[in-house]
Amino acid sequence: MSHRKFSAPRHGSKGFLPKKRSKRHRGKCKAFPKDDKTKPVHLTAFIGYKAGMTHIVREVDRVGSSKL
Repeated sequence: MSHRKFSAPRHGSKGFLPKKRSKRHRGKCKAFPKDDKTKPVHLTAFIGYKAGMTHIVREVDRVGSSKL
């Protein structure tokens, strides 16, 4: 097995894993508690989804701009 001869910092954050496309565009709620009518109204669940991995292609038609 190969490894680095010298230590080096990570390339990227560990907070954005897994680096793959999402299977669905809708969020998924894993735990939703039962409704208790005696308690006041509050946030019971939060739906999250993986964002990112998009491409934006645009042309800028301005004088002096670099057209990449």
